[in-house]
Amino acid sequence: MALSTENKLYVSLAVLAVLAGALFLQNKKEKEESASYTLSGQAAALPKLELTDDDIKKIDKITLSKPASGDAGAAVDVELTKSGEDWKISKPIDATANQANVKSLLDNLKSLKATELIDGTKTNYAKFGVSDDKALHAVFSKGNGVALDLYFGDSGGRGQMTRIGGKDGVYATKGYSSFLYSRDVKGWRDMAIMKFEDTDVTNVSIENANGAFAFTYDKGKTTKNEFKKGKDGAAEPIKNYDESKLVDLLRAYKALNADNFADKGKTEADVGLDKPVATIQFTLKDGAKRQVRFGGTSEGSSHWAKVTGSDEIWSISSWATEWATADEKKFQKSEDKKGGDSDHPNAQHFGGGMPPGMPGMPPGHP
Repeated sequence: MALSTENKLYVSLAVLAVLAGALFLQNKKEKEESASYTLSGQAAALPKLELTDDDIKKIDKITLSKPASGDAGAAVDVELTKSGEDWKISKPIDATANQANVKSLLDNLKSLKATELIDGTKTNYAKFGVSDDKALHAVFSKGNGVALDLYFGDSGGRGQMTRIGGKDGVYATKGYSSFLYSRDVKGWRDMAIMKFEDTDVTNVSIENANGAFAFTYDKGKTTKNEFKKGKDGAAEPIKNYDESKLVDLLRAYKALNADNFADKGKTEADVGLDKPVATIQFTLKDGAKRQVRFGGTSEGSSHWAKVTGSDEIWSISSWATEWATADEKKFQKSEDKKGGDSDHPNAQHFGGGMPPGMPGMPPGHP
Protein backbone atom coordinates (compact mmCIF):
# COMPACT_ATOMS: atom_id res chain seq x y z
CA MET A 1 0.00 0.00 0.00
CA ALA A 2 1.53 3.35 -0.99
CA LEU A 3 2.03 6.01 1.64
CA SER A 4 0.15 9.19 1.23
CA THR A 5 2.08 12.41 0.82
CA GLU A 6 1.13 13.44 4.38
CA ASN A 7 2.40 10.17 5.89
CA LYS A 8 5.65 10.43 3.95
CA LEU A 9 6.16 13.87 5.52
CA TYR A 10 5.64 12.51 9.04
CA VAL A 11 8.11 9.66 8.43
CA SER A 12 10.69 12.10 7.09
CA LEU A 13 10.32 14.34 10.14
CA ALA A 14 10.73 11.36 12.47
CA VAL A 15 13.91 10.28 10.69
CA LEU A 16 15.29 13.81 10.91
CA ALA A 17 14.51 13.93 14.64
CA VAL A 18 16.38 10.67 15.24
CA LEU A 19 19.35 11.87 13.22
CA ALA A 20 19.40 15.24 15.06
CA GLY A 21 19.31 13.48 18.44
CA ALA A 22 22.16 11.20 17.42
CA LEU A 23 24.17 14.17 16.21
CA PHE A 24 23.56 16.05 19.51
CA LEU A 25 24.71 13.09 21.58
CA GLN A 26 27.78 12.63 19.38
CA ASN A 27 28.73 16.32 19.72
CA LYS A 28 28.20 16.22 23.48
CA LYS A 29 30.44 13.17 23.80
CA GLU A 30 33.15 14.82 21.70
CA LYS A 31 33.01 18.01 23.82
CA GLU A 32 33.31 15.98 27.01
CA GLU A 33 36.26 14.05 25.63
CA SER A 34 37.87 17.29 24.47
CA ALA A 35 37.38 18.90 27.89
CA SER A 36 39.01 15.97 29.57
CA TYR A 37 42.21 16.82 27.76
CA THR A 38 42.27 20.52 28.77
CA LEU A 39 44.07 21.71 31.94
CA SER A 40 40.79 22.41 33.71
CA GLY A 41 39.50 19.03 32.74
CA GLN A 42 42.50 17.36 34.31
CA ALA A 43 41.58 18.56 37.82
CA ALA A 44 40.86 15.02 38.95
CA ALA A 45 44.34 14.00 37.82
CA LEU A 46 46.11 16.80 39.74
CA PRO A 47 48.23 15.70 42.72
CA LYS A 48 46.50 15.69 46.09
CA LEU A 49 48.21 18.04 48.53
CA GLU A 50 45.73 18.54 51.36
CA LEU A 51 46.14 16.28 54.38
CA THR A 52 43.49 14.89 56.70
CA ASP A 53 43.42 15.30 60.46
CA ASP A 54 44.72 11.73 60.83
CA ASP A 55 47.61 12.47 58.46
CA ILE A 56 48.50 15.62 60.37
CA LYS A 57 48.51 13.86 63.74
CA LYS A 58 51.28 11.58 62.45
CA ILE A 59 53.61 14.46 61.49
CA ASP A 60 56.51 14.67 63.95
CA LYS A 61 59.04 16.90 62.16
CA ILE A 62 58.84 20.06 60.08
CA THR A 63 61.72 21.72 58.25
CA LEU A 64 61.35 25.16 56.72
CA SER A 65 64.12 26.75 54.69
CA LYS A 66 64.42 29.66 52.32
CA PRO A 67 67.48 31.47 50.99
CA ALA A 68 67.91 35.14 51.86
CA SER A 69 66.78 37.61 49.24
CA GLY A 70 66.42 41.34 48.88
CA ASP A 71 62.65 41.13 48.64
CA ALA A 72 61.89 38.38 51.14
CA GLY A 73 64.50 39.33 53.74
CA ALA A 74 66.70 37.09 55.85
CA ALA A 75 67.15 33.38 55.30
CA VAL A 76 64.80 30.97 57.01
CA ASP A 77 66.27 27.71 58.33
CA VAL A 78 64.18 26.15 61.08
CA GLU A 79 63.55 22.60 62.24
CA LEU A 80 60.59 21.80 64.49
CA THR A 81 60.21 18.43 66.16
CA LYS A 82 57.37 16.91 68.15
CA SER A 83 57.98 15.58 71.65
CA GLY A 84 54.92 13.89 73.08
CA GLU A 85 52.08 16.29 72.32
CA ASP A 86 54.25 19.40 72.25
CA TRP A 87 56.53 20.94 69.65
CA LYS A 88 60.04 22.31 70.12
CA ILE A 89 62.60 24.07 67.97
CA SER A 90 65.51 21.69 67.37
CA LYS A 91 67.43 23.90 64.91
CA PRO A 92 69.04 26.43 64.90
CA ILE A 93 68.43 26.56 68.67
CA ASP A 94 67.00 24.18 71.26
CA ALA A 95 63.89 25.81 72.71
CA THR A 96 60.17 25.40 73.29
CA ALA A 97 58.15 26.25 70.19
CA ASN A 98 55.12 28.50 70.02
CA GLN A 99 52.46 25.78 70.03
CA ALA A 100 49.75 28.00 68.53
CA ASN A 101 51.94 28.97 65.57
CA VAL A 102 52.83 25.35 64.83
CA LYS A 103 49.17 24.36 65.05
CA SER A 104 48.19 27.13 62.62
CA LEU A 105 50.79 25.86 60.15
CA LEU A 106 49.59 22.27 60.41
CA ASP A 107 45.94 23.31 60.08
CA ASN A 108 46.85 25.05 56.83
CA LEU A 109 47.77 21.68 55.33
CA LYS A 110 44.07 20.82 55.27
CA SER A 111 43.44 23.74 52.91
CA LEU A 112 46.18 23.24 50.31
CA LYS A 113 44.87 22.26 46.91
CA ALA A 114 46.50 21.98 43.48
CA THR A 115 44.26 23.74 40.96
CA GLU A 116 46.23 23.79 37.71
CA LEU A 117 49.32 22.43 36.00
CA ILE A 118 51.27 25.52 34.92
CA ASP A 119 54.31 23.82 33.38
CA GLY A 120 54.92 20.10 33.17
CA THR A 121 58.70 20.44 32.95
CA LYS A 122 61.45 21.59 35.32
CA THR A 123 63.01 24.09 32.92
CA ASN A 124 61.10 27.10 34.26
CA TYR A 125 61.54 26.63 38.02
CA ALA A 126 63.47 29.88 38.37
CA LYS A 127 60.86 31.78 36.32
CA PHE A 128 58.13 30.80 38.77
CA GLY A 129 60.31 31.17 41.89
CA VAL A 130 60.27 27.49 42.83
CA SER A 131 63.96 26.73 42.19
CA ASP A 132 66.18 25.66 45.09
CA ASP A 133 67.77 29.10 45.33
CA LYS A 134 64.45 30.98 45.47
CA ALA A 135 61.67 28.86 46.93
CA LEU A 136 60.52 28.39 50.49
CA HIS A 137 61.03 24.66 51.00
CA ALA A 138 58.68 22.98 53.49
CA VAL A 139 59.02 19.31 54.41
CA PHE A 140 56.53 17.60 56.74
CA SER A 141 57.77 14.24 57.95
CA LYS A 142 56.16 11.33 59.80
CA GLY A 143 58.29 8.60 61.27
CA ASN A 144 60.91 7.75 58.67
CA GLY A 145 58.79 8.94 55.77
CA VAL A 146 57.70 12.23 54.22
CA ALA A 147 54.06 13.29 54.37
CA LEU A 148 54.46 16.38 52.17
CA ASP A 149 57.42 18.01 50.41
CA LEU A 150 56.67 21.36 48.77
CA TYR A 151 58.53 24.32 47.26
CA PHE A 152 56.55 27.58 47.31
CA GLY A 153 57.48 30.33 44.87
CA ASP A 154 55.74 33.31 43.29
CA SER A 155 52.12 34.19 43.87
CA GLY A 156 49.74 35.66 41.31
CA GLY A 157 46.25 35.65 39.89
CA ARG A 158 46.40 31.95 39.03
CA GLY A 159 47.43 31.04 42.57
CA GLN A 160 50.57 30.13 44.46
CA MET A 161 53.29 28.66 42.26
CA THR A 162 54.28 25.35 43.81
CA ARG A 163 56.65 22.54 43.06
CA ILE A 164 56.30 19.09 44.59
CA GLY A 165 59.45 17.37 45.83
CA GLY A 166 60.42 14.45 43.59
CA LYS A 167 57.96 15.42 40.85
CA ASP A 168 58.68 17.53 37.76
CA GLY A 169 56.43 20.47 37.03
CA VAL A 170 55.00 23.67 38.46
CA TYR A 171 51.47 23.75 39.85
CA ALA A 172 49.14 26.55 40.90
CA THR A 173 47.77 25.95 44.37
CA LYS A 174 45.17 27.56 46.60
CA GLY A 175 45.07 27.78 50.40
CA TYR A 176 48.73 28.69 51.01
CA SER A 177 49.46 31.50 53.49
CA SER A 178 53.06 32.74 53.38
CA PHE A 179 52.68 34.33 56.82
CA LEU A 180 52.29 30.88 58.38
CA TYR A 181 55.41 29.45 56.73
CA SER A 182 57.96 32.26 56.58
CA ARG A 183 58.33 33.23 60.25
CA ASP A 184 61.84 33.79 61.54
CA VAL A 185 63.20 31.81 64.49
CA LYS A 186 61.68 34.31 66.92
CA GLY A 187 58.29 33.73 65.34
CA TRP A 188 58.48 29.99 66.02
CA ARG A 189 59.68 30.34 69.61
CA ASP A 190 57.56 30.45 72.76
CA MET A 191 58.36 33.93 74.07
CA ALA A 192 56.45 33.62 77.36
CA ILE A 193 59.00 34.09 80.15
CA MET A 194 57.01 34.71 83.32
CA LYS A 195 53.45 34.07 84.47
CA PHE A 196 51.59 34.52 87.75
CA GLU A 197 48.22 35.68 89.02
CA ASP A 198 48.23 39.26 90.24
CA THR A 199 45.92 38.23 93.09
CA ASP A 200 48.72 35.93 94.36
CA VAL A 201 51.19 38.80 94.77
CA THR A 202 51.97 39.94 98.32
CA ASN A 203 55.04 42.11 97.79
CA VAL A 204 56.71 44.03 94.99
CA SER A 205 60.19 45.56 95.25
CA ILE A 206 62.14 47.66 92.77
CA GLU A 207 65.74 48.81 92.85
CA ASN A 208 67.19 51.20 90.28
CA ALA A 209 69.30 54.34 89.96
CA ASN A 210 66.48 56.47 91.41
CA GLY A 211 66.24 54.48 94.63
CA ALA A 212 64.23 51.60 96.05
CA PHE A 213 60.48 50.95 96.11
CA ALA A 214 58.62 48.52 98.36
CA PHE A 215 54.93 47.66 98.05
CA THR A 216 52.73 45.34 100.07
CA TYR A 217 49.73 44.13 98.14
CA ASP A 218 46.58 42.28 99.20
CA LYS A 219 43.42 41.50 97.25
CA GLY A 220 43.88 44.23 94.70
CA LYS A 221 44.87 46.91 97.19
CA THR A 222 48.20 48.40 98.23
CA THR A 223 48.46 48.08 101.99
CA LYS A 224 51.90 49.67 102.18
CA ASN A 225 54.11 51.68 99.83
CA GLU A 226 57.57 53.13 100.42
CA PHE A 227 60.22 54.89 98.37
CA LYS A 228 63.83 55.33 99.44
CA LYS A 229 65.52 57.95 97.28
CA GLY A 230 69.08 57.15 96.27
CA LYS A 231 71.34 55.02 98.45
CA ASP A 232 71.18 57.04 101.63
CA GLY A 233 67.62 58.38 101.65
CA ALA A 234 65.05 57.38 104.25
CA ALA A 235 62.16 55.11 103.25
CA GLU A 236 58.95 57.15 103.17
CA PRO A 237 55.44 56.68 101.78
CA ILE A 238 55.12 57.86 98.18
CA LYS A 239 53.57 61.32 98.04
CA ASN A 240 50.23 61.47 96.22
CA TYR A 241 50.39 57.73 95.66
CA ASP A 242 48.14 56.44 92.85
CA GLU A 243 46.69 53.02 93.68
CA SER A 244 46.02 52.24 90.01
CA LYS A 245 49.71 52.43 89.08
CA LEU A 246 50.64 49.23 90.93
CA VAL A 247 47.69 47.51 89.28
CA ASP A 248 49.10 48.55 85.90
CA LEU A 249 52.59 47.36 86.86
CA LEU A 250 51.24 43.91 87.76
CA ARG A 251 49.31 43.81 84.51
CA ALA A 252 52.55 44.37 82.62
CA TYR A 253 54.34 41.49 84.36
CA LYS A 254 51.79 38.81 85.21
CA ALA A 255 52.03 37.33 81.70
CA LEU A 256 55.39 38.67 80.58
CA ASN A 257 56.53 37.91 77.03
CA ALA A 258 59.89 38.74 75.52
CA ASP A 259 60.13 40.53 72.19
CA ASN A 260 63.43 38.86 71.29
CA PHE A 261 66.34 36.87 72.71
CA ALA A 262 70.11 37.21 72.64
CA ASP A 263 72.30 35.23 70.28
CA LYS A 264 73.89 32.13 71.71
CA GLY A 265 77.23 32.93 73.30
CA LYS A 266 76.36 36.40 74.57
CA THR A 267 77.35 36.89 78.21
CA GLU A 268 75.84 39.05 80.94
CA ALA A 269 78.73 41.47 80.53
CA ASP A 270 78.01 41.75 76.80
CA VAL A 271 74.48 43.04 77.48
CA GLY A 272 75.06 45.02 80.68
CA LEU A 273 73.54 42.48 83.05
CA ASP A 274 76.72 42.25 85.11
CA LYS A 275 75.76 45.71 86.39
CA PRO A 276 71.94 45.78 86.21
CA VAL A 277 70.23 49.12 85.70
CA ALA A 278 67.19 47.81 87.57
CA THR A 279 65.80 44.80 89.42
CA ILE A 280 62.14 44.08 90.06
CA GLN A 281 60.91 41.24 92.27
CA PHE A 282 57.48 39.80 93.02
CA THR A 283 56.78 37.69 96.10
CA LEU A 284 53.78 35.37 95.92
CA LYS A 285 51.50 33.96 98.62
CA ASP A 286 53.34 30.64 98.63
CA GLY A 287 56.67 32.40 99.21
CA ALA A 288 57.88 31.94 95.65
CA LYS A 289 59.76 34.85 94.11
CA ARG A 290 59.83 36.04 90.52
CA GLN A 291 62.71 38.38 89.73
CA VAL A 292 63.77 40.22 86.58
CA ARG A 293 67.14 41.95 86.19
CA PHE A 294 67.56 44.55 83.45
CA GLY A 295 70.75 45.37 81.55
CA GLY A 296 71.47 47.60 78.58
CA THR A 297 69.21 48.43 75.65
CA SER A 298 68.67 45.74 73.06
CA GLU A 299 66.75 47.35 70.23
CA GLY A 300 64.91 50.64 70.32
CA SER A 301 63.83 51.19 73.91
CA SER A 302 63.69 47.50 74.85
CA HIS A 303 66.22 46.18 77.39
CA TRP A 304 68.11 42.94 77.85
CA ALA A 305 66.94 41.02 80.90
CA LYS A 306 67.23 37.78 82.83
CA VAL A 307 64.41 36.08 84.70
CA THR A 308 64.56 33.89 87.78
CA GLY A 309 65.28 30.26 86.95
CA SER A 310 66.50 30.81 83.38
CA ASP A 311 69.95 31.28 81.88
CA GLU A 312 68.40 32.77 78.76
CA ILE A 313 68.97 36.44 78.00
CA TRP A 314 65.76 38.04 76.78
CA SER A 315 64.80 41.38 75.30
CA ILE A 316 61.84 42.97 77.11
CA SER A 317 59.73 45.81 75.77
CA SER A 318 59.81 49.35 77.10
CA TRP A 319 56.33 49.03 78.61
CA ALA A 320 57.53 46.54 81.21
CA THR A 321 61.03 48.02 81.48
CA GLU A 322 59.77 51.50 82.34
CA TRP A 323 58.17 50.21 85.54
CA ALA A 324 61.47 48.71 86.68
CA THR A 325 63.43 51.89 85.91
CA ALA A 326 60.74 54.24 87.29
CA ASP A 327 61.19 57.22 89.56
CA GLU A 328 58.76 58.26 92.28
CA LYS A 329 56.66 60.31 89.88
CA LYS A 330 55.69 57.15 87.98
CA PHE A 331 53.58 56.06 90.97
CA GLN A 332 52.09 59.44 91.80
CA LYS A 333 48.77 60.91 90.80
CA SER A 334 48.90 63.47 88.05
CA GLU A 335 47.78 67.03 88.69
CA ASP A 336 44.42 66.24 87.11
CA LYS A 337 43.95 63.15 89.22
CA LYS A 338 44.56 65.17 92.36
CA GLY A 339 41.43 67.03 91.41
CA GLY A 340 39.58 63.80 90.77
CA ASP A 341 39.87 63.70 86.98
CA SER A 342 41.78 61.35 84.74
CA ASP A 343 45.23 62.38 83.57
CA HIS A 344 44.35 61.63 79.96
CA PRO A 345 43.31 64.71 77.93
CA ASN A 346 40.40 62.84 76.33
CA ALA A 347 39.14 61.32 79.55
CA GLN A 348 35.95 63.38 79.38
CA HIS A 349 34.96 61.30 76.36
CA PHE A 350 35.56 57.97 78.11
CA GLY A 351 34.03 58.44 81.53
CA GLY A 352 37.27 59.29 83.35
CA GLY A 353 39.72 56.74 81.92
CA MET A 354 41.39 55.32 78.84
CA PRO A 355 39.21 52.81 76.99
CA PRO A 356 40.63 49.27 76.93
CA GLY A 357 42.46 48.45 73.71
CA MET A 358 42.84 52.04 72.53
CA PRO A 359 45.09 51.93 69.42
CA GLY A 360 48.78 52.16 70.21
CA MET A 361 48.23 51.76 73.95
CA PRO A 362 48.71 48.41 75.77
CA PRO A 363 45.84 47.62 78.16
CA GLY A 364 46.47 49.32 81.48
CA HIS A 365 49.36 51.43 80.17
CA PRO A 366 49.66 54.56 82.31
